[in-house]
Amino acid sequence: MCKTLCLCFFAVLMGAMVAVAQTDRGTIAGTVKDSTNALLPGARVEVKENGRAVVSDAQGQFLIPDLPAGNYTLNTSYAGFSPTSNCVTVAPGGQIVHADVVLKIEGQSETVTVSGERGRGEVEAINIERTADNIVQVLPSKVITSLPNTNVADAVGRLPSVSLERDEGEGKYVQIRGTEPRLSNLTINGVNVPSPEGGVRNIKMDVIPSGIVDRIEVNKTLSANQDGDAIGGSVNLVTKSPAERPTLDFEEQGGYTHIIGGRWLDAFNGTYGQRVGNRKQWGFLLGGSYDWNGRGINDLEPLPGVTTFNGTNYAFFSTADLRTYKYYRSRYGVAPELDYVIKPGSSVYLKGLYSDFHDFGETWVYTPNVGSTVTSVNGPNFTFTPGSMQYRHYVRRPDQQIYSFLTGARHDLTSSYIIYEFSASRAHNIGGQDFATTHFSGPPVDLGLNLSNPLEPQFPVLDGTNIYNPATYLVSDYSLPSYSSTQLNFQGNATYGRRYSVSDHYGTFEMGIKIRNAHKVQNENDQIYNATGNFPLSQLLGSFGNPTYYDGAYRVGPLDSYGKINQLFLNHVSTGFTLDQNASILNSIPADFDANERIYAGYLMNTIGFGKFSLQTGVRFEATADDYRANQVNLNNGQYQSTTPLPGRSSYTSVLPSVQLQYRVEKNTNLRATFGMGIARPNFSDIVPAKTIDPNTTPPSIATGNPALRPTKGYNYDLLAEHYFQPLGILQAGFFYKTLTNPIYPTTTSIPFEGRTFYQTESINGPNAHIAGFETAWEQRLSFLPGLLKGFGVAANYSYTTSRITFPAGFNGGRTDHAPLQRQAPNNYNIGLTYDKARFSGRFAMSHNDASIASYFWAQSGGLNPSDPIVGLRGPNGDQYFYAHTQYDVQASYRVYRGLSIVGYGLNLSNEVFGFYQGSPQYPIQREFYHPTFSLGVRWTSAPEYQ
Repeated sequence: MCKTLCLCFFAVLMGAMVAVAQTDRGTIAGTVKDSTNALLPGARVEVKENGRAVVSDAQGQFLIPDLPAGNYTLNTSYAGFSPTSNCVTVAPGGQIVHADVVLKIEGQSETVTVSGERGRGEVEAINIERTADNIVQVLPSKVITSLPNTNVADAVGRLPSVSLERDEGEGKYVQIRGTEPRLSNLTINGVNVPSPEGGVRNIKMDVIPSGIVDRIEVNKTLSANQDGDAIGGSVNLVTKSPAERPTLDFEEQGGYTHIIGGRWLDAFNGTYGQRVGNRKQWGFLLGGSYDWNGRGINDLEPLPGVTTFNGTNYAFFSTADLRTYKYYRSRYGVAPELDYVIKPGSSVYLKGLYSDFHDFGETWVYTPNVGSTVTSVNGPNFTFTPGSMQYRHYVRRPDQQIYSFLTGARHDLTSSYIIYEFSASRAHNIGGQDFATTHFSGPPVDLGLNLSNPLEPQFPVLDGTNIYNPATYLVSDYSLPSYSSTQLNFQGNATYGRRYSVSDHYGTFEMGIKIRNAHKVQNENDQIYNATGNFPLSQLLGSFGNPTYYDGAYRVGPLDSYGKINQLFLNHVSTGFTLDQNASILNSIPADFDANERIYAGYLMNTIGFGKFSLQTGVRFEATADDYRANQVNLNNGQYQSTTPLPGRSSYTSVLPSVQLQYRVEKNTNLRATFGMGIARPNFSDIVPAKTIDPNTTPPSIATGNPALRPTKGYNYDLLAEHYFQPLGILQAGFFYKTLTNPIYPTTTSIPFEGRTFYQTESINGPNAHIAGFETAWEQRLSFLPGLLKGFGVAANYSYTTSRITFPAGFNGGRTDHAPLQRQAPNNYNIGLTYDKARFSGRFAMSHNDASIASYFWAQSGGLNPSDPIVGLRGPNGDQYFYAHTQYDVQASYRVYRGLSIVGYGLNLSNEVFGFYQGSPQYPIQREFYHPTFSLGVRWTSAPEYQ
């Protein structure tokens, strides 16, 4: 298929170049700017005489080719600015006529609309969305930095129909339109980038700082010239580019969180760039970002379940982890760009993004275990015997990195254009799977259980044991894991486009090819040592403690020093510890795999305007070929014997048509209707043929990959109405519907192995699933209000989604209910109030995500009744859910002199919980708190409106 695509592409290309060489029609080229020479992307430039319209690109440039000699009037419009007309004469001979356009703010009284920290960014976003062929939502850097959005996931989470999976107080994965993260895509400058995590494809977005991107584009629908692996949506990070005016921006902030004795943070962002040369043909820019966050977390992780006493079922908690986290997180990134403008519409460029996230920290965990025998039940109070205490300390040192560099060129050949690009992208995760851990066995103890507040279950001591006496905790084992996951992508693509007219209807035909090669490797080498000496916790105590753990709801004991543990191990490695070779091998070899994936893609796309209609049609072809190598360990009575290599291979071809229709009801109102297809390839951990066997679990388990997995395919339908307010604002409302074929589910079956019954987990494809939803957004500066009130504005959105699945036969004991899709949160909304007046700019934001299923856990076995409040779907063994999340953030800035401002923010003012529950919210399996964070700093910008 690759050879066929290339031959067809270059045959059409050569013919087109000959045809272009024969034309003698003229071209109008120019740049759209404002009165300060700032570039305006997304401006609509229309030739009055024939109705032909183009849109200015990211550099504000536009090109209107193939015009007969004559006089023309250019009408240019840009939301927030007054429209303007320019007269241009095209002479015979096929020459390029330069006609720059300068726009002025719409009415002097409306200056507030496009000035201030965020206003210009809002103008840019609305104009890009308005003139796009597909449904896209845009977050420019000025909007991103107007609220405390540390990473790109936090920023994207404020858009319609987007929910977040959070971790450690920040957004981590985005979930678009009720789909799990695997069903969406992340690109940098249009380049597909690898995930730093070993087993998945979805990108951990907290790796990338928000300060180095120029804008974030969330494509809700796809054109044929975009990668097809985006059923939910595609997030594109566009890095900063040099402008005609020199750019010099920087920001420094420091902050504080009142938790675990007080934790500090600091952050810096900076950008410098300019254009040089007699035509300003050379451009260079470098953006950088660094932040350090000593985050602290109070985390409670109970284990809900069902116990029976005197023939009655009761919900209870058998244990709970009392976790204290102390982090030393640092994240930095750079985004360089170098370009050379050959002529209007033609340039060569080199751009990229590099980001590194050190998610370092320590965790101390006390764990009470109530025991296996219930001795009494009295209302919310239970007693058990025999119980025990455990303690562990682990140190995390994950180094997560993503980079992507792109070089390419665009050549405009009057009636046609050529684009060719090559990119290299890499991601790694070193030390981020298992962590160096020391386990301590604690004292035996009789414990009770008090469920007066099920969100904070208490475990009272019944026999007088001092459960926090450090002399009663002895080291039981010490592990030294070594883990790395790397993926390297090479990608090349070429595009040919030709502009044409049919009966005064102007259009563009485009075709292209893309080849991507991905090589992913995961290696693990764990060393697990069992302690044979007598090493009490009392000899290893450190200076750090957490006396106010969980705001005083629990008491935790003294905490150790990991430096002392390491020294203990070094001093006694040969006399007090023995290497558990069997456990070390079983934790390591089955986790190793090597995967190669090649994707050959080609597309045809046509865009044409006729009257008030604009129609884009296209079809994309993607052929995928995968080769894998994994391992299976062979056991004899649970002991390692040998390793068998397991090769695997799979291939498939996807045909992905798309249709996007836009109708201009009137000047400021559009209707859009779209249909498109996308795919989501299986995660690497699900498809590589590895076999992980663990004879020590209860029951013993086998995890195996499935190379026969097919990609999930989505059929996507959209209908959207949008109205643009004058001078600036937007109101959108729309419906979407998706049918998913071959969704992927993890299944568990019992199989005989080594004379015992093992539970084998394997992912399989299941029956179709469906998603439907509604979304609306309202953004407007209320400049029509009188006096001081005219500084107010609104930025709000709401979405509702619903979904339905059918489980595969035999799934979790033969479930027959129709659950929602994983990660589909029914209600999501953001309410933002803004105020910009004179030197002051302020933002208030509330963000809400409903609860959603994290994983299907409930098993319909033994004739269980799904509606039973204890053993049914809503009981403590029900499906696992994310808790609903409602967060309040504020940020304000005051310009003290020209481009210098003082900036402060408050993050997570509601001290919102993050966590999971099983069945119902009163059965938590994790509830962690971060406390509010407050920060103050300075910001300087060379933007001309401030000088």
